[in-house]
Amino acid sequence: MTATSLEALRVGEPSRRIADEKMDQVRELLLGEDLRRTDVRLEAIESRLRALETDVARRIDAMQARLEALSGEVSGERRAAFDELAKGILDLGQRIKTISRI
Repeated sequence: MTATSLEALRVGEPSRRIADEKMDQVRELLLGEDLRRTDVRLEAIESRLRALETDVARRIDAMQARLEALSGEVSGERRAAFDELAKGILDLGQRIKTISRI
């Protein structure tokens, strides 16, 4: 521990400041190691959280790209199905005209 210096006593340093310093020393002795361990754990948790946020954002972007690709495929398939249906309707119309002439 740090003792009050002779010069501090001569100058008349306030006793409150000395008491605060001693209280800080006691606080450091009692809680210092726990506070340091807690800080290290919090930093590790924050680091992991940042990594998870980055990973989730990357996965969401990948899912969004995949959904857009699937949407494009479905739209293409739907368009092809409608074109085939339209062609079938035209063929059916031609057959009906042919049958009605007979």
